[in-house]
Amino acid sequence: MTDNCTRDGGSLSIRSYTLAQNTHAHNFHQIVVPLNGAMNIAFGSRARSVAVGHCVIIPSGTIHRYSAPDKSRFLVADMGSLPKNAVGLDEHCVAISADLVAFCTYADVQLTNAANEETGQLLYSLFWRLIEQQDFATRVDDRIMRAVLLMEEDLGVSHPIEALADVACLSLSQFKTLFKKSLGAPCNAYLTQRRMERAKTLLMNTDYPVSVVAVEVGYDDASAFTRRFKTHFGQSPRDFARSS
Repeated sequence: MTDNCTRDGGSLSIRSYTLAQNTHAHNFHQIVVPLNGAMNIAFGSRARSVAVGHCVIIPSGTIHRYSAPDKSRFLVADMGSLPKNAVGLDEHCVAISADLVAFCTYADVQLTNAANEETGQLLYSLFWRLIEQQDFATRVDDRIMRAVLLMEEDLGVSHPIEALADVACLSLSQFKTLFKKSLGAPCNAYLTQRRMERAKTLLMNTDYPVSVVAVEVGYDDASAFTRRFKTHFGQSPRDFARSS
């Protein structure tokens, strides 16, 4: 799936992939930002899994293998050149700022529902400027990333924190400490944040009723979901959907 807008040799697309592994290289640079779910990607013998809050920087001519679960969704920038701060990095998979994550969610809606040449030019320019501002911190610790990927597989599932610690091969106290250090919030708060962002995306991009959106993000009680959403965004899900 692709929704595409181009400007000055660069483009932004919304894409989804499959679990079938693909291998290729291209004669342009590419930055892939997960919007929902995760991507498995390998450069030679270095395999990585990348989830929301990170991006993959693929320089021109770099052979890579990739796959992703069906529900995963990505913003992909095909670029004729890379900003200076994205050139020569030792790690292809890096963390990005909350501002860039929020912009990519916004771009998803615009490219999916209202894409035109002028919108595409503006979105690509803004994406470039935000990329220039990134410090590209080292990606999240692989042990914590395993737990994050498990949560991202289905945000509607509530995993006991003890199970997540086991997946990360850490004691419960080590997991709590390292998770907060890596992602800036405790595990439960992080999951709530991701659920609310996913709910917002569903309300903007689908005609699902609030009750269905609630279940999709782990709330059997639509009233409880509505209260949480209103606390998080300052308006009810229905009001948000009407204004989107």
